[in-house]
Amino acid sequence: MADPSSLKLIHRTQQGSERAENKDYFSIINTDFGTWVFVIDISTSSIATTNLAKRFSEHFYACLQGLLINSVKFFSEKITQDKPQLEDYFEDAEKRNQIIQQAFSATKKELKIGIASFLSLYRNDSSNKIYGFCAGDCRLGLFNNKSIQWLSPVHTGANPLGNDFESSISSVPERHILTKSLNLRRKFEPETFELDFSIDNIFALATDGFWMELDEAQQQSFINEPDVCLADRDLVDDTSVLLITWSALEQEIELTFECSLTFGLKSSPKKIATPINENLLIINSRSL
Repeated sequence: MADPSSLKLIHRTQQGSERAENKDYFSIINTDFGTWVFVIDISTSSIATTNLAKRFSEHFYACLQGLLINSVKFFSEKITQDKPQLEDYFEDAEKRNQIIQQAFSATKKELKIGIASFLSLYRNDSSNKIYGFCAGDCRLGLFNNKSIQWLSPVHTGANPLGNDFESSISSVPERHILTKSLNLRRKFEPETFELDFSIDNIFALATDGFWMELDEAQQQSFINEPDVCLADRDLVDDTSVLLITWSALEQEIELTFECSLTFGLKSSPKKIATPINENLLIINSRSL
């Protein structure tokens, strides 16, 4: 079992050359009963900014806090009793969907308008499963033999029947049309998926600028030597990737993709909201 404080990550992002701002946004919410990760890529055609993604993340965290307070009446630094046993709470698919929808409804009520691709994953510390939600063309992948095996579904006009997204259709104009999305003017109906988890797994969460626009060599360059990658080609789309692993603290991680995870997320006695940069928010509220 992974130590709760052993989440490690690395984040790379670059604004596209034809974009007025970088609309790729990542957030990590690390709590006593599991870790949630979100990738929200705001549509270029939408007037919304990354404030949509930030407010969704903050509303989601507020929902988690409300759940903790209302269910077990335990969220105070003055309380010294054992933390509540909620690790298995979100193993229930209905409960995972319920809290996603609560955050969506709160964001919709506040902001009214906005369209984005959406990807979320959840894992509790004792689980051998990763649970995901997706709508659009953000994607979850697994490092495998010096490449990334892309695992989550893609929802575009280039594969309208939900079939696998082959590289041959990446140049089809319809691939820019989302058949599912986080749209604040519509009902939110993301696709769900689950994956087996191993302590050695290293996951990549990426926007389409990374997984679709860059080939394997360019992806490796973007992660390891972003300055070289940027000098080598013009990145038209916003390009972003987040690498995460839940390894034991003492374990040395040898990434087959030849890069190093340089940031460890440690336990904290109280909530910490850390804007690592303008496009990555970490909320860490684990108890010691």
